[in-house]
Amino acid sequence: MTAQLTLPESMSPRERAAEITTILAAAIVRTHLAQAAKPRESDLGFLDDQRVHTTPYQEERL
Repeated sequence: MTAQLTLPESMSPRERAAEITTILAAAIVRTHLAQAAKPRESDLGFLDDQRVHTTPYQEERL
């Protein structure tokens, strides 16, 4: 993608808004693709298909 430099003074408000929207959309897509390309790490050494259920409070048995 080649950047086309246009002076903001020569653009209408609608054209400036469209340019900003295009730049933001491209940044969001790049961020999403970069995150999707990262290898996922499993927390606590468990595999992705394993589940760990915990209870926040364990009652003491007397």
